[in-house]
Amino acid sequence: MPALSCLTLSIWASLGHATELNTDFLQGVSGVPSVLKDNVAYPAGHYYVDVSLNGQHTSRMVLSISVAEEQAGMLCLSPQWLQEAGVLFKPTAYQDTFDKDRECYTLASKESTGVNFSLGAQTVDFAIPQAWLVEKNDATRWDYGVNGLRLTYNGNFNQNVQTRNRYQDDSLNAYGHFNTALNVGRWVLSSDMNATRNTSGNTFDTNNITLSTAISRVKGDFILGRSQTRTELFSDFGFWGASLRSNSNMRAWSTRGYAPVINGVAPTTARITVTQNNYTVYSTVVPPGPYRLDDITPVGNGSLMVTVEDSAGRKTTTEYPVATLPTLLRPGDLEYNLAAGQRSDTNTVDDAFRSGTGTFVLGSLDYGLATTTVNTAFILHDRFQSAGLGLSQPLGVWGAFSASVNASKAEYDHGENRRGMSASFKYAKTLGDRTELQLLTYRYQSPGYTEFANWRPDERLLRPGGQLDAAGNYTFLSGKEKARYEARLSHRWDQVYMSGSFWQQSFWDRDRDALGATVTASATVFDGVSVNLSGNYARSTWSTRDDWSTTLGVSIPFTLGGVRHYASNSVSYNRDGDTAFNTSATATVSDRFNYGVNAGADSRNNRSAGVNAGYAFDRVQTNMALAQDRDTTTLSGSLSGSAIATRETGLLFTREASDTVAVVKIKDMPGVTFNNSLPTNSKGNTVMYLSSYSPASISINPENVPDSAELLNTSYEVVPTEKAIIYREFGFENVLRYILRLRDAQGAALNGGSATTEQGLDAGFITGNGVLLMNVLAAPKTVTVRKSNGEQCRFDGAQLKPNTGTVQEIRCE
Repeated sequence: MPALSCLTLSIWASLGHATELNTDFLQGVSGVPSVLKDNVAYPAGHYYVDVSLNGQHTSRMVLSISVAEEQAGMLCLSPQWLQEAGVLFKPTAYQDTFDKDRECYTLASKESTGVNFSLGAQTVDFAIPQAWLVEKNDATRWDYGVNGLRLTYNGNFNQNVQTRNRYQDDSLNAYGHFNTALNVGRWVLSSDMNATRNTSGNTFDTNNITLSTAISRVKGDFILGRSQTRTELFSDFGFWGASLRSNSNMRAWSTRGYAPVINGVAPTTARITVTQNNYTVYSTVVPPGPYRLDDITPVGNGSLMVTVEDSAGRKTTTEYPVATLPTLLRPGDLEYNLAAGQRSDTNTVDDAFRSGTGTFVLGSLDYGLATTTVNTAFILHDRFQSAGLGLSQPLGVWGAFSASVNASKAEYDHGENRRGMSASFKYAKTLGDRTELQLLTYRYQSPGYTEFANWRPDERLLRPGGQLDAAGNYTFLSGKEKARYEARLSHRWDQVYMSGSFWQQSFWDRDRDALGATVTASATVFDGVSVNLSGNYARSTWSTRDDWSTTLGVSIPFTLGGVRHYASNSVSYNRDGDTAFNTSATATVSDRFNYGVNAGADSRNNRSAGVNAGYAFDRVQTNMALAQDRDTTTLSGSLSGSAIATRETGLLFTREASDTVAVVKIKDMPGVTFNNSLPTNSKGNTVMYLSSYSPASISINPENVPDSAELLNTSYEVVPTEKAIIYREFGFENVLRYILRLRDAQGAALNGGSATTEQGLDAGFITGNGVLLMNVLAAPKTVTVRKSNGEQCRFDGAQLKPNTGTVQEIRCE
């Protein structure tokens, strides 16, 4: 901090209550410095200031005030400074305050806007009307990050290290998943790959290889390469080509997902609180008159209780029954997908570009009307066409439903043309406060209906034999789905939760339907003890024997050696009369280390036991396990983490495995954390998790920052784009701090005066009790004190001890 600012801080620290300052001590100075004048709002100089917007801290910045700004009594701030400070507003609202010659904004010249600079507190507070601010995740705030390469990996292996019979497999089995991303400007080249090694051989396949960029104007992503389609009406499939599709994450968090729009009239200034299941999901204050709540946090099934409390304290509560479905959108919301390319029928890298179906075009559009959501989609191909239309409708107290109809036409190499249709219906409803009908589904497919994802024009060659009916004609009905029913129901008591599901599937060439059912119940008994009971039933259309099983489990917490453990025990029984018992105990010793032991036995005299442990290093997460049964001892393990390379930090290894990350640096300062990040390494670098398009504050935790370090900034506000590598560096200066009480040759405390080093740098102001707070960047050799009466004295800097935190008694002679 400059010398004048140090002097100013000392003055304000001791005389902050005074309205005028006695400047008699400024002997030999022509005029009074601007910082000491009461009528100067913006004294010229350079300052480290804490910036806040409408009372919320945004950043710590260097503020340079020119003489022209001091004389004008108004700051003129550049767009870059405002951007870095986190003061973001709608440019159109302040267009008339922009000085084209100086290329800066005089924000305070606009009505209802304030820029308040506090010299003593070293702060700048901006007061900007809410209507003129941009949304927290507005595109103007988006940060595409720095150029870099990121590799996220996780892998596991297992091998039988001891075998008692020759039928067991003793080879090494391994699996690895690798997600890579190369960031260059606003573009991201990414891939998602798997590698597998087992007795069948080695395979290497990929699900996605894309080059993509975010486009803010359409709230979507432009994607080139191999990716997946995404529609509500058709089955998704992989393809090579180009697509432009919406990204709901680009919207504000409070407007993602479905929530109803609530309208009303407030008689006075009122607070509106929205709760669901006794949890507050929204609260705001509105002025008198009509109001419209269209930004309620996404909700699930269950009634919304809307309470309006007026200025007199009167409350009125209205119940809004809500049932949701995945296809429901808020009024005005838009989801779309445009794609063109060739379908990819394989995930293996060797056959990555192999396809024989030709070029297709796909389009889908889902739009939220005032009370209805409309879903549309189509696929166009030389030999295949399909279209679909769907409607989703909330019904208030009656729940919500959606219905859709698809039609398709497909040509085949053997000359056959098939036409068909598919219809589906879904329904959801809350039955009282505790019972929920989560989903009731019915879907019907005619014999000729074909999904493009399943269309094989050469299917007769793909499925030779077994495709001829009694008359010797080719048939395609083998395993063809006809109708499917599905229902889910749940109910909760105070300490008990129960749910059940049922499904039934019929086929065109089978008289016997496939069906299944699951029932689960869980309860918390006392002191954290939980009990779980589940039952499963399944019937296959190709099997004459039904399958069923049931399991009872109990989890009991206990403390051993001061560490919380959890013991889990279960017993299961199946249709063959087999009974199996399993028990385990697990513990998380610290945020790095966990372990567990387990054992099992069944009615067929099989016995097993095992132990596992996991340790989280800064650079990698590891797990190891050893298991033994009657015939085999198996060793297994896993590891996960990521490697990140940027020009600013070089190569970093971390166990943080998020797609979107922040690389944070405080040079050569190890052991420092930011938010909940891992501690910095020896070079002062660390990596922390971020959520794409969600505003985040990267704040330094000062506990491990040395007292000698003067931080130039303490936090950054960021809105990262998807898969961005955000880079932020926290600057600091190594400051030597001295707390001195100065006495004259007779031992009396000095009363006022200013101190300078041998280099002429201002070192602070002496208070009335002789205390000098001296902050300097280099240890002074000598310090000269000019007293208020014009006399001078000196003391040797070699005797001073920096950063002790205690008062040092010094003779100034």
